[in-house]
Amino acid sequence: MDLKAFQSKYEHKPVVENKNRVSKNPMLSVCVQTYQHIDFIEACLEGILQQKTNFEFEILLGEDASSDGTREICKKYAKQYPDKIRLFLHHRENNIKIGGSPTGRFNFLYNLFSARGKYIALCEGDDYWTDPLKLQKQVDFLETHEDYLLCFHPCEILTPISLKKQQLSKIDYNYNIQELLEKWGIPTASMVFRNNFVFPEWFCNVASGDIALAMLLFEKGKFKLLREYMSVYRVEGQGVSVLHKGYRMIHYRAKLYSNLNEYFDYKYEKDIYDALAFIYDKFSKAQQPKKTLTLEEVSIKTHLQVVLKKLKQKLL
Repeated sequence: MDLKAFQSKYEHKPVVENKNRVSKNPMLSVCVQTYQHIDFIEACLEGILQQKTNFEFEILLGEDASSDGTREICKKYAKQYPDKIRLFLHHRENNIKIGGSPTGRFNFLYNLFSARGKYIALCEGDDYWTDPLKLQKQVDFLETHEDYLLCFHPCEILTPISLKKQQLSKIDYNYNIQELLEKWGIPTASMVFRNNFVFPEWFCNVASGDIALAMLLFEKGKFKLLREYMSVYRVEGQGVSVLHKGYRMIHYRAKLYSNLNEYFDYKYEKDIYDALAFIYDKFSKAQQPKKTLTLEEVSIKTHLQVVLKKLKQKLL
């Protein structure tokens, strides 16, 4: 899917791009998606603007029609930094719902399609970067290691009551599909990757967009973990995984795995099956103290059991 096809299907009301003087040929594009982030967006933008690089980079700031004052802050920054920020003012009419819930997927994809840089970095509007040399370090690595497609690092996790470092053991993969899917822990705000791939149409509607993106990248090159903490992830989001706890979340993950399985022409089918079975088993054990399930949970659990049984029979 390219930008024109994406706009034709999902852009019901034209996105407004603020006038700017941003370079047409930056080395890197930073994609920022923000919605109802009035308490966080300034920290996010300041962490990006403080970056010290020997190359030009652009900030693609997608504002998703917030009602809390976030949009006004974005306009202020875009006016203050016209040579750095490309501000996209979105409309709720274009919102892509996943599982019946509104998401930032249109905003995210519009930024990715609009990115001009050789590399893309991600930072959601409620996360922020802490190292002013973050981009320089990651681009330096990718520039000298052409067989690597993505470079990432651990983050600090900020909750309303604490700030703790992410455990490296959870993200230091051996670079195989199964471990990535089972252990998933690559912080979105840590990712810098090469801007040289296209998105399948199913990416527009599948849950866990960060995992799907990483899988598409993994198919084309290696990942590199830099062992420095250079970003902060706030655990206050309202993504699909947060909104749909329990078996419903596993159901969405199963749909993602099905899309990936077909996209990869079934060459990772056993790895994908083992990862789904592992996650399902782990979650089911965690749910043991719960005596009763809702009718929806029973239906989803039964469906997943059938899916896993069929996959297992096929692989035997």
